[in-house]
Amino acid sequence: NYVLELARAFHSYFEACPVLKAEEPIRSSRLALCELTSRTLKQGLNLLGIDVPERM
Repeated sequence: NYVLELARAFHSYFEACPVLKAEEPIRSSRLALCELTSRTLKQGLNLLGIDVPERM
């Protein structure tokens, strides 16, 4: 459930908060959040035995 809820929450966040168009230092913070969320989702999916593509 955690991985699904995290993916849903991040999807909502990503739609509502522009990352690349944001001014610094907000852009850097948002990029860091994206990277950490990506790592967490990848680890969670790997624990579930689901292969994760490197890039979509």
